[in-house]
Amino acid sequence: MAEELWHRLGYQPSVVNATFPAYNEEYIKEDTYAYPVSINGKTRTKIELPLDLSQGQVEEKVLQNDVVQKWTKGEQPKKVIYVPGRIINLVV
Repeated sequence: MAEELWHRLGYQPSVVNATFPAYNEEYIKEDTYAYPVSINGKTRTKIELPLDLSQGQVEEKVLQNDVVQKWTKGEQPKKVIYVPGRIINLVV
């Protein structure tokens, strides 16, 4: 079936003789991450943030999120635990 589709796409040599795509790390590099945000140990939401933000910038963006404001009732958390590329945990 793959051979037939290969020919219908206009390629002449057999799919068996086709070259395998070259690996390029540039195409698999991720710029953002969907952080799970836990409030008092329970995951409440996910926020997609760039990986190059500092801890202060991450805290600012998380505290501006509507779901986080709902669960914290607008209060400042006692502690913010931020593990880059893994999780954000707020202790209220």
